[in-house]
Amino acid sequence: MSAVDKRQALEQLHKGAALHRAGQLGLAQSHYQRAAKLDPQNADAWHLLGVAALQGGNPALAAKHLRTCVQVRPAFAEAHNNLGVALRQNGKHAEAVTAFRQALAVRNGYIDAMFNLGIAYEAAGQPAEADRCYRQVLGWRADHADAATNLGNLLRRHGHLNEALPFAELAQSVAPDRAQTSGNLALLLSDLGRQADAVCCAREAIAREPDQVLWWKTLGVAQRMLHDIDNAIPSLRRAVELDPGDAATALELALALNEGGEYEAARQLFATTVPPPGFGERVRWLRALNLPAIYRDEAEIDAARARFDTGLDELESGLRLDSPSAIHATVHAAASVAPFHLHYQPRDNTGLQSRFGDLVAHVMAAAAPELAAPCDWVPRAHGGRVRVGIVASHLMQHTVSRYFTRLIEGLDRERFDVTVWHGGGEDDNTQRIAANVARFVQTRADALNLARVVRDARLDVLVYPEIGMDPKHQALAGLRLAPAQCALYGHPATSGAQAIDYFLSGAELEPPHADVHYREKLVRLPGLGTQPLPPPAPGDGAWFDAAAGRAPLVLCLQNFIKLIPAFDATLARIAAETGARIGFFTRNPPLMRVFRARIEAAFAARNLDPARHLVFLPVQTHADYLAGIARAPLVLDSPWFSGGGTSLDAFRAGTPVLAWEGTMARGRQTSAMLRLMGIAELIATNEDDYVAKAIALVRDVDRRDELRQRITQRQAALFDAAAPVQAFAEFLETAV
Repeated sequence: MSAVDKRQALEQLHKGAALHRAGQLGLAQSHYQRAAKLDPQNADAWHLLGVAALQGGNPALAAKHLRTCVQVRPAFAEAHNNLGVALRQNGKHAEAVTAFRQALAVRNGYIDAMFNLGIAYEAAGQPAEADRCYRQVLGWRADHADAATNLGNLLRRHGHLNEALPFAELAQSVAPDRAQTSGNLALLLSDLGRQADAVCCAREAIAREPDQVLWWKTLGVAQRMLHDIDNAIPSLRRAVELDPGDAATALELALALNEGGEYEAARQLFATTVPPPGFGERVRWLRALNLPAIYRDEAEIDAARARFDTGLDELESGLRLDSPSAIHATVHAAASVAPFHLHYQPRDNTGLQSRFGDLVAHVMAAAAPELAAPCDWVPRAHGGRVRVGIVASHLMQHTVSRYFTRLIEGLDRERFDVTVWHGGGEDDNTQRIAANVARFVQTRADALNLARVVRDARLDVLVYPEIGMDPKHQALAGLRLAPAQCALYGHPATSGAQAIDYFLSGAELEPPHADVHYREKLVRLPGLGTQPLPPPAPGDGAWFDAAAGRAPLVLCLQNFIKLIPAFDATLARIAAETGARIGFFTRNPPLMRVFRARIEAAFAARNLDPARHLVFLPVQTHADYLAGIARAPLVLDSPWFSGGGTSLDAFRAGTPVLAWEGTMARGRQTSAMLRLMGIAELIATNEDDYVAKAIALVRDVDRRDELRQRITQRQAALFDAAAPVQAFAEFLETAV
């Protein structure tokens, strides 16, 4: 080759590079081709041809040119790296790995090649190798936002959420102006149960990338998990507008609509949405078992109940467990759908819940028969402390933790070896429990993987504090993970699961015939069956004085889903006789609107002005809420599903609570508290009795003051009684 050809080739390269920089890719490629023709041993010409082909969207041609390049100049690190990129884009991940490794062999510490090698390993299904590469990049350059992002996402996808968090936070701090870093952090925070933080990060991502469906969906899901339905619905609707074909988002919107009381709209979405791949069975379960969050009348309760019964029939008859993929899809459904709202119907649902429990158990046994079989060890044969496992999702600021923290931390470490698997958010209360057990595992594992971990622990006894609140626990309850398995009453209804041996309740909660309400063997621990935590110190109650007005303002503290339609007329009777105003808290504004329309109609039917007699109060901080309750003359508890945490709050504040005792434990929590304090005169047994007692209390200030004094003097019976904690420990020892 002549010197003239080489010189002309260099001239063509320079012209091509100038055009390339100017964005004229096609003209640049022409000059590179002339250079390669004039001087076939010019590695730069082949390299630039490869780069141009990559940028032009032709990775196959790029790979061809880049292979020629590295044959001409084997020590060309950038060419090996770009060859790896071209091969990866062609789906040739193993060859891409080889190319990136060659780039690193040529140039030690080549950050781009190491980063790309991590991506190639991920694509090749080698996550451990990808993890190593991303960590090496961060070791070389600690502020590499892309490596931190990819490592955080990799760990998140494989369930290592807590380990992923510092990398996602690093990426967001290094590149705060990227929508991706804020959005990825939002996804991770949502997975970790930190929904309020997820909302903030999702909003940051949306501010930078307002048309990205994923960020709107992440925001809407986090808002729904926070029960901020008024904001969740528009967020999810925006996501659906941006991508009408995104079935997963449409289904999230259906869940939000249902929680917001728009039951028919939710049913329509469930019925018309074509499920995304792998979600068909879950959608079938949602369609079959979906229930309203709040009912407009008794007829709607009966209709929903009939649909639920029919839905169980359809699921049982249509169950397909004849292939691994079918089993996987059905397990996903069984572990993500639970009839939480069933138990807010004023009916005995033991039979329906047991049918549901059998359905779930059948699915789980098909997926993991070895986990449904009897345990192959003898409890306590190890000769040591009683091995206790606790699987929960609400051991944070929640009624479940208020009820059961002392039961858990009261297990003497010299007698009990306690492991907690927790799938919910974390706060000070979570940390308190973690500090008082041998092992506290924060986990987001799926149902089957968690089941295997629990079974491998070879426990003596397994405790579920809240079956029914987290669908995953219903799935686990269908398996035999310990020789003795029991449920606490975080959700005060039978699990319906044949594999749950005991239901631990309180002696004061249960009527004499209560055994028929449970599939499990009912165990009555003393009193409430627990020693609940007292609420925090009260704050400022001035908000109550501002809302009180001239007429007495009595409060109903319950979530609207507890307030059955028939109770509206009861409250109207009380208002008509006393002139009192009845206050409710707007915890869930969409449900509040449904409830408000219903109760206002009931008041209008008695010629009462709803604007005069009904007050809808803004939500307060817990401390200020407590201070306001202390100033209220009376709290009206709900029938069928009574207050739990709300009644504990009122009694701690010294405020009288009028209970309407039900026939099942879920309607007897407040009356049990009153009996323990020796104030049974605040317990009504029927509507007329309830109305009469309410009228008398509203009219008699001295009587209320006397009751307030007695409650204050006797509330220790609720918060300081240690007998249930001791009885729980004794039960665990004898149960095995």
